[in-house]
Amino acid sequence: MRLRVFTFVAVLVLLGCSEASVEPLRLKITDESGADFPNVLVIVKSLEGKGEIFRALTNSAGSVPERDLNPGLYRVIATCPYGICRTKISEFLVSGSPVEIELKLSVFPTRGNSVIVGPPNRMKVEVLDTQGKPAPSAEVLVRDSNAEYEQWYKTNGNGEVDVEPFGTMITFVVLYNRTLTTETISSEAIQKLWSEGKKLVIRLK
Repeated sequence: MRLRVFTFVAVLVLLGCSEASVEPLRLKITDESGADFPNVLVIVKSLEGKGEIFRALTNSAGSVPERDLNPGLYRVIATCPYGICRTKISEFLVSGSPVEIELKLSVFPTRGNSVIVGPPNRMKVEVLDTQGKPAPSAEVLVRDSNAEYEQWYKTNGNGEVDVEPFGTMITFVVLYNRTLTTETISSEAIQKLWSEGKKLVIRLK
């Protein structure tokens, strides 16, 4: 009988720990001047196969209701339903602390995206950890500005990987040891690296 009671208590403790692992997400949307941006559609999706988590319109203060999220990798998309602003996309990691995100939107719509960077069709990326050492088995997401094209890669033992960049602005999202580093680079900058025979080096933060 004592064993059953202890087991039941242990289960309650484990459930309590599981519930405590969720963290609040606070989102704020502004325009380029920093003013609150109402009526922006905000969509939060899981990048770990759980699909869309929620969507909401920003209020007069440019915010959406706070939401609790389980640990994991997510993407937030902010867009104007009537096309008056440029869609903004950002990846974020929930891992043991509250997440606060502020996105600044431009009122100018993006047109003609998804331009293939060429050449190169592929380029080498090197990922270095915070100590400047190669980061093996780092997960690297490469996408265009609207996430119409995206592809996951993994670095080799030397922290390197060949990727295929698409778009006029290319975002590299690196997940390594439960930390997230994001860099956005223009196609012109990538073209310059390629023409000089250099690889793109991403240093983790």
